[in-house]
Amino acid sequence: MGGVFIERTFSYSCPSRTLCLELLEKIDEELSLEAELFAELKHDKIVFRVVGLEPYVESAIKKIREYISQFMMIKSINPRNGVSAEQLAKLVRRTIPLDVLAEVLRRQGVRNIILRGSIIYADTDLETIEMFAQHIAKAFDRVSNAGYSYNLKKLIVAAVALYNIGESEVLDMLSEINAIDDKLELKVPWQEALKYIEERLIST
Repeated sequence: MGGVFIERTFSYSCPSRTLCLELLEKIDEELSLEAELFAELKHDKIVFRVVGLEPYVESAIKKIREYISQFMMIKSINPRNGVSAEQLAKLVRRTIPLDVLAEVLRRQGVRNIILRGSIIYADTDLETIEMFAQHIAKAFDRVSNAGYSYNLKKLIVAAVALYNIGESEVLDMLSEINAIDDKLELKVPWQEALKYIEERLIST
């Protein structure tokens, strides 16, 4: 392929060396580039050197800058000051219902959980929020194509994320207390059904 090979260098100053190292690791793991990337850490600064065909180099630099911007935005999030649904979607690469996340966090002992529109507030760290949001996102992927009502999906997802049980086990327990009809519709609020599942699992 014809074209002009070029080299571009730019730097980014991190708030700390630890954050620099984490950023470099994430870029290496998650960013796919069509140009060669070389990075060197100097104190609290990363010096990037990008080599390749001109359009690929320009594209790579743009991707790296956008990634750094998103990475630092995420690092600045404090759940005590609120996490938006949009920020969560960027973290877990899927939109998840905040009421399910709130219920899961509440049952894990997280305090001061408040939902205000598309923002969740919680007295915990971002890592905890992200961990349970990931569990919820994966569980939703498992039931996304099932013919369940949305509330039943919420219940199954919350139960899977909290107790690592299968959807068939959830359905069996719901049938035991007549909380579900033959059309797989919940007869009770999903939070109430989740409470029963929790009590049932604790007692066994």
